[in-house]
Amino acid sequence: MKKFIYIALPLILFVCGCEDELNKQPFDQISEQTFWRTSTDAKAGLVSCYDALRSSENQSIFSWERFASFDLLTPIGLCRNPQVRQISSGLADPNNVRVRAGWRAHYRGAVRCNDFLTQIENVTFPENESDLKAIMIGEAKFLRAMYFYALTSTWGDVPYFDYVPGLEDTQIERTPQATVLENIKNDVEDAINSLPVDAYEVGRATKGAALALKTKIALLEKDWATAEAASKEIIDLQKYALIENYADIFALSNENHEEVIFDVQAVGDSDVESGNTFEHMFAHRSASVSGWSWVQPSLWLVEKYERIDPNPEYVIEDPRITPEIYDYFEGRDPRMDVNILRPGKRWLDFSNTEILYPYEMNSLNHSLVKMHMRKYVIPGDISRRGSGDSPMNFIIFRYADILLNYAEAKAQNSGENDPSVYEAINAVRRRASELLPLYTVGQFSKGELLENIYNERIRELPMEGWLYSDFKRWQWIELNDGLEVMGLSVTDEGVSFSSTPVETRIFNPAKHYLLPIPQRERDLNPFLTQNPNY
Repeated sequence: MKKFIYIALPLILFVCGCEDELNKQPFDQISEQTFWRTSTDAKAGLVSCYDALRSSENQSIFSWERFASFDLLTPIGLCRNPQVRQISSGLADPNNVRVRAGWRAHYRGAVRCNDFLTQIENVTFPENESDLKAIMIGEAKFLRAMYFYALTSTWGDVPYFDYVPGLEDTQIERTPQATVLENIKNDVEDAINSLPVDAYEVGRATKGAALALKTKIALLEKDWATAEAASKEIIDLQKYALIENYADIFALSNENHEEVIFDVQAVGDSDVESGNTFEHMFAHRSASVSGWSWVQPSLWLVEKYERIDPNPEYVIEDPRITPEIYDYFEGRDPRMDVNILRPGKRWLDFSNTEILYPYEMNSLNHSLVKMHMRKYVIPGDISRRGSGDSPMNFIIFRYADILLNYAEAKAQNSGENDPSVYEAINAVRRRASELLPLYTVGQFSKGELLENIYNERIRELPMEGWLYSDFKRWQWIELNDGLEVMGLSVTDEGVSFSSTPVETRIFNPAKHYLLPIPQRERDLNPFLTQNPNY
């Protein structure tokens, strides 16, 4: 199946001329006067809206392509980058460059969507594409809602506009979050009503994607009834399903499968378009992408994986990896080993050689916890044009996430004894392993059931980006206050549990539920107030 490739269309710069003689159309490049005429132009303009999902620069760490980095702000992970660690440890200030990069990345996407939605009204579509115009408008509204959801869920009140801002708009105040959410909910409803169930091209937004975003917005507002109804509508589409093998969700050879609701498409080793940059953050130096090891799992995450085999069998291949270490990791929920590369496991490196972790790894010291991510890292030797040119798609919405969203919303909405809640969570557990015990209706109190749903989300979805908003909604993000992020120690003598924390975190509930408004943006616009206590 042909993959939908994002090709960025440069944003049109709007300038005012004093004399008509100076307003000549450029004849050797695209201009506002010569573009936006045909349906082909509209399609190219819409692709630029999708392209903003991706990172255009190394600093755009919180773009949707790098959405997983948000999970590093929770107890499940740690980032090697010092600016991100400032945020996770509670020490970030408004001058943090990663904070500003995220702000800029999402506004870039919102402006492109506004430009498209303004200009498409002037485009005439041929009769055989009469339905396409409405669908494309729905796609742009969905994407605009995505960008503003990311902004308001991260910073709270943010300037909202549904047009291409001019110079006069550089001095505007923040829009209350309630108003921002109302606007994006309107966009999402329009998208739900106009988008098809089946995409007309791989990678395009669909009705299911818009419903998934509606679910996330409702969860942000703790509107359990709406979250339940929207997620149930996705289930009732009967378009999506859990694929049989958890590991295959993230396999390059299995992209765009039936569990994917919406993802950021990428094509590596192409003269037309570069690949993704997020794999570079996940990967280690022994991977063909020669990664940065920015995304690192914590022992807190390991502990969330249940023991399902009390007497696991294993072979000690290197005596420096002691039985104590094997006994700690072995026999757990197998999703752990899909997500985490840890001592005693093997990896197919960039030369297609199977190596033993950790002693045969390159640059192991890049991992502060002496574990790496396995999820979203392509094994073996594959063709690369550069380290930031991975062909792997990043999944934003997938069906398992929606099933667990439904279970949580339904349980919160007085449905803790509803069989459908248990069916949803058990479907995820059953796929993970036949050895995981299934839950029975009435087995738990409401509080116990919700805690089990929360833990299931952690086991199923680590480093996919949604756990940061989950932890804030559950108030589990407050576990960061005083949290000691622990890891392993690897020396020439052996692997052991480190006695010194890699990082000790601070979390102030009166401050850290939101990130600071970037100081550079406030310098440019003094009407932007700062979030409390920054």
